[in-house]
Amino acid sequence: MRGEKHDRNLSFPASFGGRGYAPLESRVRIVGGGLTGILAAFQAHCMGARDIELYERLDRLGGIAQPDIVDGREMREGCIYFGPEGDPIRTLLEEHGAEFADFENRFGSVSTGADGLTYLDDFGGPSLPAKDIALTAPEGETLGDRLASYSGEIAEPLERYVRWHTGCEADDLHESAALPMAINRVFPAGAPLETLAEAKRSDDLANEVFGIPRKLWGYTSNARASLPVGGFDRLFAQCREALAKIGVRVHDSHFATAKRMLGEECAQDIVVWAASPIPLFKPLGIAAPRGPVRKFATYTFSAHWSGPVPFYVQNFTARGSVFRVYVYKSAGSVLLTAECVEKCDEAALKREIHTLLEGFDGALSIGPQLHQSFKPRWLFHSLGTITRLKELRDALAAHRGNRFVTGAWETYAKGEKFVEVQNDLQNALLAPVAVNAP
Repeated sequence: MRGEKHDRNLSFPASFGGRGYAPLESRVRIVGGGLTGILAAFQAHCMGARDIELYERLDRLGGIAQPDIVDGREMREGCIYFGPEGDPIRTLLEEHGAEFADFENRFGSVSTGADGLTYLDDFGGPSLPAKDIALTAPEGETLGDRLASYSGEIAEPLERYVRWHTGCEADDLHESAALPMAINRVFPAGAPLETLAEAKRSDDLANEVFGIPRKLWGYTSNARASLPVGGFDRLFAQCREALAKIGVRVHDSHFATAKRMLGEECAQDIVVWAASPIPLFKPLGIAAPRGPVRKFATYTFSAHWSGPVPFYVQNFTARGSVFRVYVYKSAGSVLLTAECVEKCDEAALKREIHTLLEGFDGALSIGPQLHQSFKPRWLFHSLGTITRLKELRDALAAHRGNRFVTGAWETYAKGEKFVEVQNDLQNALLAPVAVNAP
């Protein structure tokens, strides 16, 4: 996925079962059948657990990564990639029968430049006509604090973009919201390239908040990515078969309630809560966080595109409705998905898509609309949400010790989620049973 690193090594201590070691006796209950829950089941089995149950409230696995199917084609509502060969998530899925195909990872961005729109190849963040790259250390943990570390000629357009994209002020959001909005790194196009490159080499903060287009920087770690052969629907069907093969009991259309998972029935078990954390707050006597949750409109069209496929473009102009256009293939057809901050008239939407893609190599024609949705997405954490999630983690630790594993709720990048759940599972499987039911 955009912005992730793929060089983490997947390893398990010799004290664990799996891969030749004796099985462990702990029962593992996993709530949530999305990618995090599926991977947790494979991870637990790899560590030696053999009594594993997975609960999914829908009638299929995959969570938000599972697309709707229209005439045999996948209506993808987001741009989800896996790493190239050797990526730990991909490796684990391949060990259980999944197949992946590498591709050249191409993307771009559209920003407001000094003389109109700026189209930038191989850079997924905003490009601003800024010369001043002086930075000050952030004073707090809000996104506003992070943006305030830039000079005003960078901070002000980013603040406008945040309001357009989320409907919130940057001061109301946690700094982690920068990554799902793809504003974690900015290219100040007016600064001398060598000055910017030296700042990134010599200063950790500059390296974190500034970016340079791949071709100008010689950056190659994200030059290749992969997608599941046959699409996501086939991937999750393969995962279901693999889970059954290793003895994981999958319960479809099943509401595994927080009350049950926190009660005496599961007191001796390891629980991995890979679903939304909201149901856990009330049983523990903690007020649930509110927002920011915004509904986004997604439209999918058939298309003809002579440029690279897959390909995505981010819109940082803070104008129009579309924040991302994604072109991909499914079942032999080229499809185009536009993700929007609001519902949009089809004619206006098609004009905007053409504008966003016209600065890149490729000729576009847009065919009939195939699918649309209007759904809330929990992407942007407020500072209050982060505080409440910490309270929830502390309460869970008090009742279950290490044996209640949270689903890396605060983390956006799936690679980091994978590592966090892996480490917490290791601790849980080694922990003695000492629990207090709420």
